[in-house]
Amino acid sequence: MQPDMVADGRMADALPLESDGVGELVERAKRDPEAFGELYELYYGRILNYTYRCVLQVVVAEDLTSKVFFKALTRLGRYKGRGEFGAWLYGIATNEVRMHWRSQQYRREGLERWQQDVARLRWAAEGGDGPDEVVAKMGRFAEVRRGLERLAEKYRTVLVLRYFEHLQYSDIARVLGKRVGTVKSLVHRGLKRLGDQIEDECATFGD
Repeated sequence: MQPDMVADGRMADALPLESDGVGELVERAKRDPEAFGELYELYYGRILNYTYRCVLQVVVAEDLTSKVFFKALTRLGRYKGRGEFGAWLYGIATNEVRMHWRSQQYRREGLERWQQDVARLRWAAEGGDGPDEVVAKMGRFAEVRRGLERLAEKYRTVLVLRYFEHLQYSDIARVLGKRVGTVKSLVHRGLKRLGDQIEDECATFGD
């Protein structure tokens, strides 16, 4: 089972990480806090969606997203990238999620929470999705989340970035600091392991 696939089995179009003019905006933000506010508005929804899909708890995702932008603000003066600001943010978010899972200072909650939380994420719809489509997408994510939780972190991260954030392989490679070939290999192996997890669960509970 592969999330967010179109009817003929192809993945939905990958979304670009950068918008026109982001590089200039970043340079302005180093001197002007209001410009950083524009970056915040531009990327907040995507980073919140990403952290939510990783932890499946809106309150935790909101907290992690706040930490991401705080760290981005405090480190912006040292940012030297060109055309990679979105990848840089996703990298910070990935580290925050990793530290969250390793901290042991959280309480796992059931997948039924997505029904309570999803309404709070409707504003973050991507690609012109309406509220019903957002609910449907998050429902599909909840179906595979149990399998994702059982995967090694390296597989879980690349699958979320590829199939739920719709990032291109080259963008994922920049986010994770890996080669494109390595990312493709991780995605391939991760999908196989995820499929095995879902099949095992169906066998246990009945299809």
